[in-house]
Amino acid sequence: MDDPSSAVLPRPTVDLSHLDGGLRQLVRSLVGLVLAGVACGPVASGGPCREVVNPVPLPESQSETSGIAISLDHPGVFWIHADAGRELLAVDATGRQRARLTVPFSAVDWEDLALGICPGGGSCLYAADVGDNYEEHGVIRLYRFREPEPVDGEVPTADLFPMRLPDGSRDIESMLLLPGERVLFVTKGRNHPQTVYRYPGPLTPDTVTLEPIQQLSDGPRILPRQITGGATSPLSNVVALRTYQSVQLYRVEGDTLAPIDGGLVNLRTLNERQGEGVAISGGGRIVLTSEGGTGGGTASLAVLRCNVGA
Repeated sequence: MDDPSSAVLPRPTVDLSHLDGGLRQLVRSLVGLVLAGVACGPVASGGPCREVVNPVPLPESQSETSGIAISLDHPGVFWIHADAGRELLAVDATGRQRARLTVPFSAVDWEDLALGICPGGGSCLYAADVGDNYEEHGVIRLYRFREPEPVDGEVPTADLFPMRLPDGSRDIESMLLLPGERVLFVTKGRNHPQTVYRYPGPLTPDTVTLEPIQQLSDGPRILPRQITGGATSPLSNVVALRTYQSVQLYRVEGDTLAPIDGGLVNLRTLNERQGEGVAISGGGRIVLTSEGGTGGGTASLAVLRCNVGA
């Protein structure tokens, strides 16, 4: 798992050797204050989010939590999951575990989760087993299952939709679920440009080749700017893509994404260990999850109060 905390920018240096001792100390103090002001800037400087609920710890079993979805049927419930395995947790806004369920598939690298309307009605969860750190998987997978009750137990069945990419394997950590079961995937930008792929047509159990429809970068991105999660608003055409250090809001135009002016949210002051998941509620909240990181820290959940056009 990548650890963005290792990608630290060098601290600026100032040559003060030509100053006398007292003046040198004064300049050092002023430089320190300036740097402290930069480091402690507002959570959403210039963006649509003006309030943050302090991050809360998630259960220990979720030290590698990746995706999050906000329940449609159970107010106050967030569904979260780890990178691999078969565990799905229901938690509340305090991070408290409300239920643990076992899904009927064993994910290789489960990187994102979305919640939408099932064919025929009701709510379904969509699980994206699409991560590929070494870009070596020929087939990636999307699963769909009905949203369960938030009580301990098992999810009985899930539909499988295998997929491949037309231009070779890519690491993907973001899925966007649009109305009508239109599904987009966005690559992380590890070794190639950050690219949006579309699932063509209705979901099918046959292996489908995804279609590239948009590039969000000219080339690979440095680690803090790699995309680690995506979300759609249930009440508007606003979507969010998050990196380790920010959230960018977009509007959906057809199947492509148009950045919203002033829609960049700075997350660095949250001090997340390894920011991974994002979800948008109908009430203008953006909910974030973070892994515990490689140092064995605690995963966390944070809520931002935002104006996202929802």
